[in-house]
Amino acid sequence: MKRDIYKNKVFLIKNKYQNDKRGFFLKLKKNDFQNFQNCFSYNRKKFTIRGLHFQKYPSREIKIITCLKGSIFDVVVNINKKSKNYLKWYSFKLNEKNKHSLYVGKDYAHGFMTLEDNTIVSYQILGNYISKYQAGLLWSDSKIGIKWPHKPKIISNRDKNFLNI
Repeated sequence: MKRDIYKNKVFLIKNKYQNDKRGFFLKLKKNDFQNFQNCFSYNRKKFTIRGLHFQKYPSREIKIITCLKGSIFDVVVNINKKSKNYLKWYSFKLNEKNKHSLYVGKDYAHGFMTLEDNTIVSYQILGNYISKYQAGLLWSDSKIGIKWPHKPKIISNRDKNFLNI
């Protein structure tokens, strides 16, 4: 098994880093010795939205989300067309005080709004990122009807341009 070659080694991992007006997103590169990708987003301003993101079949992902600093209004939307809960959304408050994590299964799109400046969110993602399977739902789609706690102040162009269902 390949992972045995790493067992007693020390080496530097060069991570993927993206920076924009929202803050930054850091992805610890997936190697053949890891089951999960580890990602972090730093969000400069409160009321920043990231999402609603998912990957399409055959590259769907499982995520575990933890707010390490600050506070987020975390949202998942059921995207399984065969489910009686299709397009139903659920929200959770994650923050550094309650120290909760959210498990997000393959049948859900995920996104969040920051509730404080300088918020840091950790993602553990099971699955391979493949850009051609990357997809999303529009955060403001009236068919979904998410009741966000505040009008968003910062959203990426990509997230603004997802289509309504």
